[in-house]
Amino acid sequence: MIEIKESKKAFKEAFKTGANRFFFSPGRVEIIGNHTDHNLGQAIAACLDRGITAAVKKNNDDCIQITSVGYRPFTFYTDELEYDESEKGSTLALAKGVLRAMKDRGFKIGGFQAALMSDIQPGSGLSSSASIECLIAKIEDDLYNGGKMEPGVMAEICRYAENTYFGKPCGLLDQSAIAFGGINLLDFSSGSGVKCTPLKYEMQLRCVLVNTGSSHQGLDHLYAAIPQAMRHVATNLLGVNYLGQATAEQFMRSVSVPNLSVAEGAKLMAQHFYDECERVKAVQKALEINDTFTFLQKIRESQVSMAGFLHNTMIPGQYTHSPQQAVDLADKFAGKGAARMSGGGFAGSVLCYVYNSDIEKFIRALGSYYGIENVYEIKFLDHGPKEIK
Repeated sequence: MIEIKESKKAFKEAFKTGANRFFFSPGRVEIIGNHTDHNLGQAIAACLDRGITAAVKKNNDDCIQITSVGYRPFTFYTDELEYDESEKGSTLALAKGVLRAMKDRGFKIGGFQAALMSDIQPGSGLSSSASIECLIAKIEDDLYNGGKMEPGVMAEICRYAENTYFGKPCGLLDQSAIAFGGINLLDFSSGSGVKCTPLKYEMQLRCVLVNTGSSHQGLDHLYAAIPQAMRHVATNLLGVNYLGQATAEQFMRSVSVPNLSVAEGAKLMAQHFYDECERVKAVQKALEINDTFTFLQKIRESQVSMAGFLHNTMIPGQYTHSPQQAVDLADKFAGKGAARMSGGGFAGSVLCYVYNSDIEKFIRALGSYYGIENVYEIKFLDHGPKEIK
């Protein structure tokens, strides 16, 4: 987490005045439940102790001015919230999308100045976009609505911004994980919002992130292909809109009947969905009873399924600096621990679980390849976006 004094200094340099309020929004890691949210499945995700810190000052002229270290500053007004195709993929689009959704839902919105500082590494797959969305929603909610926004509502507002204004076809997992905070079982089976069940992490395993250095830029078509394939199976084999609306038994009966309209690869992705949701349940129980053996076993199974069924652990043909390579290297030094890609896939970070006896050797070995700044221990937070008093 960036220190308040650093964001305070950045604010003073940007706006020539002092900030008087401070906010933090964490990044997130997916523990298990890869590509399940968009088909009404379940996942377990957690907030981590890296994120975005903001120094903020409210104003009365309906002007939003945001500066972020390393990025171009931008300004817009609360009556300038129309979608602009040319802004697609920008932080400006995320901010405008959040305010548009808040306004449409009846929340008050207004102006502020903010200086943002982040210790989420670019391209690391810790969902910096959802972190920014939730940060802006939290700032607006606290400044103008008394902090009354429910986490589930925040998640939906932020997903709207990312889907519609930013242009990324994500599900609801990232925004829900950050908005609710802590470590949670996220159940999307209702089709409207998410049911959140808080969990605790008390395993005698250290959590280490390995940032592979690969970029997510230009990969939206690869992400989008996975939910599209799953929904194609749901429609053409099961007669439903989403896989979560049919049972695993129904899928097994249907997939045994020849159907040339559904590709074999799509069937494998659907198989991953049903198996992964079962793994989520097993990990939930393992966390509740502190069953380390089962926890690690399911983490490994999930990684194998992503690699073999989803094919999303590397960009096709690009093994070097892929999450798959990082897992393969991590497995050599993690002892009896486990490693698994975190997030939508193809690039980003790998989350590793390592016993105390192996932690120094593990970080040293992986750090020698990726750089020690890209291999670091993390802690799970018990909160989401919040004002720092």
